[in-house]
Amino acid sequence: MNKKILYSLIGLALVFFFSSLIIFIKSGKEPQNNQSSSLKDQAGQPLPGSSRMKVKAFFFVESTRFMVPVDYEIELSSTREENYHKFIDLLLKGEENYIAPVPEGVELRTLYLIEKPGMLVLDFTEELIQKFPAGTASELEFIYFMVNNICYNFSEIKKVKFLIAGNEIQTISGHIDIEQPFYPNFRYFKDE
Repeated sequence: MNKKILYSLIGLALVFFFSSLIIFIKSGKEPQNNQSSSLKDQAGQPLPGSSRMKVKAFFFVESTRFMVPVDYEIELSSTREENYHKFIDLLLKGEENYIAPVPEGVELRTLYLIEKPGMLVLDFTEELIQKFPAGTASELEFIYFMVNNICYNFSEIKKVKFLIAGNEIQTISGHIDIEQPFYPNFRYFKDE
């Protein structure tokens, strides 16, 4: 009798897990237009008469499952790609008292903007897969930490694709398929 109950519970847990996984994956593969207009008031805009740009980086905190905004200014560079790189370096560096779901030592090797589809390709060092903690939630947090922050601050970017050491890989730590680009999912954001 105990084995039947145990097998039933395991079966239910697997059904719940795979259902949740499908919902998360589908939410990242389709454009989300539910972003709050109050959130995107000034981010990604050059400051008038300045060579600086206001950005908002969203980080996780222990007290909520949402990402919360932190305001920054970045020095504008001569190319958009350099501005993207500066912003991503800021995300990778993290912020004290906030959680950036990126393993220590991970760096951005390079990035490419493909203008027609509005896609930014991010190429990370191998440390991303070597040091990444196991788990579906960890992968989703990393993916949407990067995708949401980039798409929020740079309106010309509609989706983000991930590479590792110049190569397409199937998954970061065995759970979420990253062979296709991801659209933002602003449901992770907490309004100010």
